[in-house]
Amino acid sequence: MPRSCCPALALALALLLSGLNACKKTPNPEQAHRILTGKWHLIIKSDCKDWGVESDTLILHSDGRMEQHLKLLNGKKYDSLQEHWEYFPDHSISLDRRLNVADPQSAGVPEGEVLILEFSDPPAIVLNPSENCFYERFSSEE
Repeated sequence: MPRSCCPALALALALLLSGLNACKKTPNPEQAHRILTGKWHLIIKSDCKDWGVESDTLILHSDGRMEQHLKLLNGKKYDSLQEHWEYFPDHSISLDRRLNVADPQSAGVPEGEVLILEFSDPPAIVLNPSENCFYERFSSEE
């Protein structure tokens, strides 16, 4: 295949994939709330291996409360029990305070943040779109 058709082929493939993504139905706020309620584990991929995280769990309660249970490889633990979360229909979630160990400037200080939601199967809470680390739901609230 000539080199000149490769960019065109790549563009066509990108358009096809974005079209398939657009076919996914965005949940209404009530459905999104049900999808988000439950326990979420941080999936540790190559971009976050050096953060020193052994495990990080978010628990999103149906009443808007949030918990974070973080354990670092050095044995330190962080447990927040009375924070809050809120869903925004623009595919984002606001967390009152989450301890983010990825940012050395705020190391050890929980801060509020807004993260990206992907209503894929399984759904994901994306920390940074340019990194491959994200929270994945592993159970719904009972």
